Amino acid sequence: MYPNFKILPKEVKADLKAKIAESIAFEKKRARRKKLYVLSSSAAAVFCLLFGLVTIFKQKSQSLEINAIEEFAKNTANEGSFEKSNKVQLVLSDHEAVTVGDSTTIAYDASGNKINVNNKQIKQKVSKESQYNTVLVPYGKRAQLSLADGTQVWLNSGSKLIYPTTFDAETREVFLEGEGIFDVSHNAAKPFFVKTANNYSVRVLGTLFNVSCYAKDAKVSTALLRGKVKVAYAKKGFFGTDTIQTILKPGMIAALDKKKETMKAVVQDVEPLFSWRKGYYEFSQERLSLVLDKLTRYYNVDFVLNKKISTNETYSGAFKLNDDLDKVVETLEATTGFELVYNESTREITIN
Repeated sequence: MYPNFKILPKEVKADLKAKIAESIAFEKKRARRKKLYVLSSSAAAVFCLLFGLVTIFKQKSQSLEINAIEEFAKNTANEGSFEKSNKVQLVLSDHEAVTVGDSTTIAYDASGNKINVNNKQIKQKVSKESQYNTVLVPYGKRAQLSLADGTQVWLNSGSKLIYPTTFDAETREVFLEGEGIFDVSHNAAKPFFVKTANNYSVRVLGTLFNVSCYAKDAKVSTALLRGKVKVAYAKKGFFGTDTIQTILKPGMIAALDKKKETMKAVVQDVEPLFSWRKGYYEFSQERLSLVLDKLTRYYNVDFVLNKKISTNETYSGAFKLNDDLDKVVETLEATTGFELVYNESTREITIN
């Protein structure tokens, strides 16, 4: 039964209205508290989510943290360039540059402190900290090294190799720009890594392989002639560590598409990819654009195309890397059927 306000005394009416007002105020206050609780709970959830994202990002950053040789490569990127010289340069840890003669092998002793080059011996200062040397190979030149652990390295035209004078760490790591062939000295306790500027690395124990990682090329490739290697590429991203990797067996090549961030491994004849270390460039069923790119590096010459060339046409042939450019033009004409003109003053070969 509801109260009849018309027959109630004034005092009772006033008391009843006060209680009703008090009840309404209490309900409003409780509603505000509930709203605040919901808001505070939501804020806490958002904070936890953000904290989790920050933690993941921190872990991701740490996982992609560059190591000492990559840091050295980054800090010295502009100090030496193979494009500024027509001679092979050995840059020592104290920044002294030594010009390396043609057909000269840069050979280190087991301590890494003595270097035989140009029929002379160079002594480096002994240091407790890691010391890195750099070899710069200009276009039209090639170089060969024998590292302190006995690993043999051949560097192709337009390449740069950074390496420690001695391998004192738990792993043996070098940093490559361009193209190199590695015949790695076996040491199961110290795996060998070739690092590049593209979050790309090759891990080996003892093997013979080729790595091509020119900055202007669309792909980074590794070809295996002997042994076994693991090729890995760490994708750039905000969440987690997304690493693509594959294991190669002899007669396989892995190619990383730098733009698409995809890697494909196939079986093919890899022998031609190693021919340049023996003094000649061999190619089989290769697109002409790729052949010309390599000849540009090998002979330090530019090609001008006046003739429209089909990108689907492939060619096979071979060049001796000590041939003069007139011989190169003659071989290209016989291989492609095109007319070529060589301008000695500008070092340009025009395809008509």
